[in-house]
Amino acid sequence: MFKHTTSPARLLLGLVLVLSGFGFGRAQDSSSTAPLTPEVKQQVLDAIADVVQKQAYLPEVDFSKWPQFLATEKAAIDKATTPRDFTKAVNEAFHHFGVSHILLATPQQAEARRDKAAIGIGVSLQAEPDGLRVVNLFPAAPAAEAGVELGDLIIEADGKKPDSPAQLVGDEGTTISIKVKKADGQVKSYTIKRAKFSSLRPETLTWIGSDVAILRIYTFDQTYDRKRVENLMTQAAKAKELIVDLRSNGGGLVYNMMHLLGLLLKDGTPVGSFVSRSMVDRFVKETGGKPDDSLKIAFWSPRKVRAQQQAVPVYTGHVAVLINGGTGSAAEIVTAALQDTLEAPVVGSRSAGAVLVSVMQPLPDGFQMQYPLSDYVTMHGVRLEGKGIEPDAEAPIPRYGQKDVAIDKAVALLHRMELRDARYGKDESGN
Repeated sequence: MFKHTTSPARLLLGLVLVLSGFGFGRAQDSSSTAPLTPEVKQQVLDAIADVVQKQAYLPEVDFSKWPQFLATEKAAIDKATTPRDFTKAVNEAFHHFGVSHILLATPQQAEARRDKAAIGIGVSLQAEPDGLRVVNLFPAAPAAEAGVELGDLIIEADGKKPDSPAQLVGDEGTTISIKVKKADGQVKSYTIKRAKFSSLRPETLTWIGSDVAILRIYTFDQTYDRKRVENLMTQAAKAKELIVDLRSNGGGLVYNMMHLLGLLLKDGTPVGSFVSRSMVDRFVKETGGKPDDSLKIAFWSPRKVRAQQQAVPVYTGHVAVLINGGTGSAAEIVTAALQDTLEAPVVGSRSAGAVLVSVMQPLPDGFQMQYPLSDYVTMHGVRLEGKGIEPDAEAPIPRYGQKDVAIDKAVALLHRMELRDARYGKDESGN
C-alpha cells in the first residue's frame, strides 16, 4: 500500500520541462539503461492501476478507462527492457486521458528531482542554423569546468553537426566530444564527461534605470527560495513598476506559489478555486447539479484560493508578467491572478495550459508517478487546463545576443498604466 500526503506543501502544480534536466524528462544515469524484468514491470503497472482508479480525480475525466488506454500501448510496454523505454510507453498510455499532470518517472528521474540535480554537461541550448548556442551555463558543471562559455556555438558533437539538444543527452560517466565556435571565431575542441550537477537556478532581481525592476522566478518547485524572494521583493519595494518574469517556469509547489502571491496581492484576495472530489460531492448533494462541470462548481463554491500575508509587505506598484509556452501550472495561476486582480499586462506567448493540482506517488523499484487531484478555475471563471493564457502583447523569446523585446513591451504597457493613474488617479484598491 502506497501512502501520500495532500498537505499544501506537498501538492504540486506543474512540470519543469527544461533542458537542465531538472524535473522529469532529462535527468538520467547509467542504470536508466539497465535491464528491467517483467516482474518489476508488472508490479509497477499494478501500482499505477491502483492509483489511477482509486486516487486520481478530475471532474471531466473518466479514469476507469485506464485498462483500455494501457492496452493500446501493450506491445511497446512488453517490448521495453529498460526503465527509460518502459516509462516512455506508459506515458504514451497516460496521454490518452488528454490532460496534464499524469505521468511516470524513472527511478533516476525521481532521484534527480529529490536531489535537485541533473545528469549531463550542464548547459541549456538554443538551436540555430549552424549548431547549438549555449544560452545558460550551470556553474561547477562539467561544461563550465572544461572551459565552455556562455554564447559559445556548438558546431559538432561526436563528429556530427548537432541540430537538437537531445543529441548531447547521455548517461552519467559517459563522454562527449564537441567542437565549439567562440565569440572571436576561434574553434576549440573539448571532451567532456557527463556527471551529476546542481540544477539550482536562484531567483534574480535586475533593474531598468531606477524605477523598473525585473523579478525572475525560474520555478515554484523545491528549489524556490522563499527567503531569497522576500529579500528581492524588499529591494523591489522602491520600484514604481515590477516585471515578474515567469517564462519557462513550469510550476511547482502550491506552498511556494501562495508565497509569491502573498507578496504581490493583499491578504485575503481571492484568485480562483480548486475543484476537488470533496467539493464536487458537496455540490451534487446540496444542489443536485451535475458532477462534471468545473466552471459551475467553482462559481458555486464558497471556498476560494486566497492570497496570504507574508513577512514582507505587499508590493504596491504596477506589475507586468512575462510568459511563454513553457510557463505552466502554478506559474499560470500566478499570471492569471495578477491579470485578474491587478490588471497586470501579460507579455510573451500563450502559456502551456497545464493547470491541475497533483501529487507525487512513490511506486515499486524507485519509480514515481504524478497524478491529478483537482481542477482549477480562475476568479473570472476560466478553466486554464488545455487553454493557457493569451498575452496582451506578443513577444518571442530572444535569441542569444538579441534584444529582449518582451521587456520593452512590458515597460511600455506599465508606463501607460502610470500615465493613466496620473490622469485619472487610482481606485480604492490601489489600482
